[in-house]
Amino acid sequence: MAYRIVLLTKQVEAPFLRQFLHGQNPDLEVDIALSHAELRQAVAGRGADTRLICFNSQVIVPGDILQQLGPVPYNIHPGPPQFPGSYPIAYALKDRATIYGATAHEMVEKVDAGPIVHVEQIAIEPDISLDELTELAFTLGTRVFSFVAIHCAHNVDALPRLDISWSGEKSTKKSYRELCKVSSGASEDEIANLRRICGDDLRF
Repeated sequence: MAYRIVLLTKQVEAPFLRQFLHGQNPDLEVDIALSHAELRQAVAGRGADTRLICFNSQVIVPGDILQQLGPVPYNIHPGPPQFPGSYPIAYALKDRATIYGATAHEMVEKVDAGPIVHVEQIAIEPDISLDELTELAFTLGTRVFSFVAIHCAHNVDALPRLDISWSGEKSTKKSYRELCKVSSGASEDEIANLRRICGDDLRF
């Protein structure tokens, strides 16, 4: 059958991700989707031969699109399996984690719930800054993407699943907003700690 990859990502990363895939297989058809509407258009009528790879996108792929896909779709989560959900960097900083990573997993209708196929992890200092961890998370995410892309550029088959499970409470955009809201009567130390975690998203 015909085979192509649709990348669900952001504008700034799109050309580099496409270039990497073409570097692995110059004949591979690679399309870009930057929004829910573009994704739906890209998949329409061609889901059976389309592999979806999501990288650094906040678009949640609905179940009806996932059901149209033939090859197993993958998401690159910018955090380790211990921090599923939205804004894993903030929750790692909140917990003063000593290990951080990025995770590739099969996409299912529930966010960050699909079987895990690859993890990159590294030790970090518990007092690492938001900027430093953000940069590290992106680097680890690109490593994970490379692993997935090298396989997917040539193979319609699924990657082997790892015996690793998601753990920890799954964060959401709502829980992150609540985390970053300064409560009345908060001390200067508490505010400073929230600023360390949330950066410019801190709200009074």
